[in-house]
Amino acid sequence: MLVAFDFDGTITDRDSLQDFVRRMRGWGVCLKAYLACAPRVARLDRGPARRQAIKARFLASALAGLDRRQLEDLAQAYVSRHLPRLLRPEMLERLREHCRRGDTVVLVSASPSLYLDIWARQEGLAQVLATELGFDAQGRYIGLKSANCWGEEKVRRLQGWLGTPAVQLDMAYGDSQGDAAMLACTRRPWLRGSQAALPRLPE
Repeated sequence: MLVAFDFDGTITDRDSLQDFVRRMRGWGVCLKAYLACAPRVARLDRGPARRQAIKARFLASALAGLDRRQLEDLAQAYVSRHLPRLLRPEMLERLREHCRRGDTVVLVSASPSLYLDIWARQEGLAQVLATELGFDAQGRYIGLKSANCWGEEKVRRLQGWLGTPAVQLDMAYGDSQGDAAMLACTRRPWLRGSQAALPRLPE
């Protein structure tokens, strides 16, 4: 089967990006980044453009002055020391069960591939489609390289990866409105909170 998982709120019990910044950059840097987002947060619109702008401002403040090597070191440390505490045991087991079955499992997330790539390799996932960070020729962080992987962008990223105009997933797991478009392209979607238990897997 072709199976997609959202990450934050679905596999984890909280937002991993904010947790990454708090733990790896400290509360002071994190609070400064929150304040940098305040003007945009106050806007009334709630669409993808607003989310993209907030994430860009948050990361521009939180990662200021860091280069690719430094960020990769922070990401490796985060995945090793902190990320396991965020994982929901039942969802981690479900993901691993899909892998044991030989299903093609893809992680589709608005969080940065910076640390998701590391975690996904450890779990043997086929692909990570996530928000990409950009770096200049000297390796310095310069902002978002891709669109924020949320909402319809998840479907566009899946289309690009699959090389097909229409996405048809066998199963997908999500937890929020940001996953609605992806779940709509799924034969057996699962949305946290709308169903009491995880669906049974076919024999």
